[in-house]
Amino acid sequence: MSLYRQAGRASGRTLAIAAGVALVVGLAAGFAIGRASAPEPTLADRVADLRAKLGPAREGIELSATEYEQAVRDGRVVAPTEYGAAKADVERAAAAVAASRADLRALDRDRAARVDQSLAALRAAVSRRADPATVRRLAVVASAQVRVASGAG
Repeated sequence: MSLYRQAGRASGRTLAIAAGVALVVGLAAGFAIGRASAPEPTLADRVADLRAKLGPAREGIELSATEYEQAVRDGRVVAPTEYGAAKADVERAAAAVAASRADLRALDRDRAARVDQSLAALRAAVSRRADPATVRRLAVVASAQVRVASGAG
């Protein structure tokens, strides 16, 4: 057995480690180059993304009025399941708006405030079991406010 290794020979383990390090460095460099050359989203892209995020808000507002009309007569709940669904739809709409509030404010603070006010009015009308026509009118206003605030209308 020799005490000395022959020059120029690398062990299998050393080659595997070197290959692994080269792979990691190559992946990191590729990722960095890819990110550096990625285009920044335009304002139009961001507004389109905001509109998509607010889709559940518009749907929830529209559904709440439909469910509510089936649930309340003369200030009394006649269909508890539909009434619960109407309340849940309003909350879903409010949650979608809350998640996008910073973007709405960045576009227009006043419009964002009007969205919040119209949703609060709709929520209050549903909670106090207002006339279905009133809830429908408030839902139309809230939906329009969401559209306008998101630049859709």
